[in-house]
Amino acid sequence: MYKQMPPPMDSGSIYSSQSIILNMKDLITISAFLFASVSALGTSRHGPSHPEVSVKNGTLTGGYNSEYDQDFFLGIPYAQPPVGNLRYRPPQSINQNWTARSATKYGAWCHSAPLTLPGFSQKGFSHEESEDCLTLNVVRPNGANGFSMLPVLVWIHGGGLQEGGSADQRYNMSSLVEESVQMGMPIIGVSINYRLSGFGFLQGRAVNEAGSANLGLYDQRMALSWVQENIAAFGGDPLSVTISGESSGGISVGHHFLAFGGRDDGLFSGGIAESGGPLSPSAMISLDQQDVLYENVLSHTSCINAADTLECLRTIPADVLKAAFQGISYYPVVDGAMIEGAPSAALRNGRFVKRPLLTGSNTNEGTAFSIPTGLIVNNVTDFYSFAAAFDAGHGLSQNTIRDLSEFYLSDMSTQETRAGLDSVSPSPGPSYGSLWGRATLYVGDSMFHAGRRYATEMWRQYGVPSYSYRFDTVPNGINPRILGATHFQEIPFVFRNLDGLGYITNPLSSNSTDISIKYNHLATLMSRMWISFTVTQSPNSHKVSAFNLTWPVYDNTAQNMVFRLNDTHLENDTYRNQGIRRIISAFKEYKI
Repeated sequence: MYKQMPPPMDSGSIYSSQSIILNMKDLITISAFLFASVSALGTSRHGPSHPEVSVKNGTLTGGYNSEYDQDFFLGIPYAQPPVGNLRYRPPQSINQNWTARSATKYGAWCHSAPLTLPGFSQKGFSHEESEDCLTLNVVRPNGANGFSMLPVLVWIHGGGLQEGGSADQRYNMSSLVEESVQMGMPIIGVSINYRLSGFGFLQGRAVNEAGSANLGLYDQRMALSWVQENIAAFGGDPLSVTISGESSGGISVGHHFLAFGGRDDGLFSGGIAESGGPLSPSAMISLDQQDVLYENVLSHTSCINAADTLECLRTIPADVLKAAFQGISYYPVVDGAMIEGAPSAALRNGRFVKRPLLTGSNTNEGTAFSIPTGLIVNNVTDFYSFAAAFDAGHGLSQNTIRDLSEFYLSDMSTQETRAGLDSVSPSPGPSYGSLWGRATLYVGDSMFHAGRRYATEMWRQYGVPSYSYRFDTVPNGINPRILGATHFQEIPFVFRNLDGLGYITNPLSSNSTDISIKYNHLATLMSRMWISFTVTQSPNSHKVSAFNLTWPVYDNTAQNMVFRLNDTHLENDTYRNQGIRRIISAFKEYKI
């Protein structure tokens, strides 16, 4: 995430936007108040290359990066290691004190079951994995301290809840924090790890009865509690925390809005959900379906005949468990606490935290998910098989599949199809089929677009501001005819990752100087809009003078901001309305 730390420089710089001229009497009064407040919350000291912060559990020593003029504190534990007897238990608070703990190295990634998803998956970047992985990272502008009270942006990584880590350089917090200082709206960035795959989302009756379902979400919530307790010591404002994420990270953001029936625990002031959100694309499967997955794990670990199967799993070597989870997707389930029931019903009934939301999806979400199936779509029968491949416990009725096939294969005009696919070919070749492009639109709508539209409508219905977008730009290295503006492709723009850190191919570079400049401009606009939302709960204080279009709240006009390389503009949120409405009407069948 951060470039190698260069030779140390003098620290202590303060950005001009924080400077205030006071008379001596006011200065003495305010200083006394702030000293008392900081003493209670923790203290922050700056050395040339070893900034220190005192948090509840002791002193953390971080590092200083002169290139970004930032302090960073890496690999900070926010919970006890979930190993041994703590495996398959909710995260437990840190129970030790630190005299001087080094925070200059990332913690290990949590154990994973890697996905194969075009445009996201890539090889060549090694990393350590461990069960002892519940850590987070804090990045702040140099000069921030307990007096600063800066807004905080918390990043929850994606990866299908199966893989990923906060140290993935594609989630480069340093560039985003640097940009916030450049625009005079400094923020603090936090990124977290949480248990994944079968370690964090194991399912089954035994798991539910033990109160051990959805552990990865509970990890995230523990990390957010840690932020509330400690971020002021770094210079952050615990009352101004925006939670953000993409894909399963965006889905996680949505679950925190809905958690415990929409109970507001004061953990965040707003949310950003990219390609995922309050309406998860994964079905809430039944206990019987969960038990099938659970028994499969037991059979792979010799715990099938144990009197207490969950206790048996706590004794199994981690590498054996990890092997049992490969190739299987584990998702959140109804546990009667964190998740009370279907998210669509919770939204309809207003059982969510009433805080501002910035959310959206990408034009060609469905292409990346369609390619791994290897299915060819030439006719209605093929479409039925294609839809079944994405059923994943949804249990759609034949009537619903028939209605959907009629719209996406017949009723949707050629003009609407081409507009929806944009650069993607309706029929890329015989290995895809003549109707493949239309089928990918269905996948994108059922997994992302319908849920995003429904969520923003519910925010509107309950009088809560939301801002909706559609990302419609193809980065460098992505095939425009096959993938287009597919899943994950907004990430380098949001993080303004102009150097392409963490990528085999830099997504924001081009042999064309003109296109490279346009990539840069769009990345600046998007990252600044995200920063503006973090600071003001509106994306419109971005300070990009060349962009004069106001992004409206999703009200009765129901408009999206469309991020295009050549023409970022507003659109009415009515694309493929008939098909998306049919999907929304079947949410009970989708079990979402």
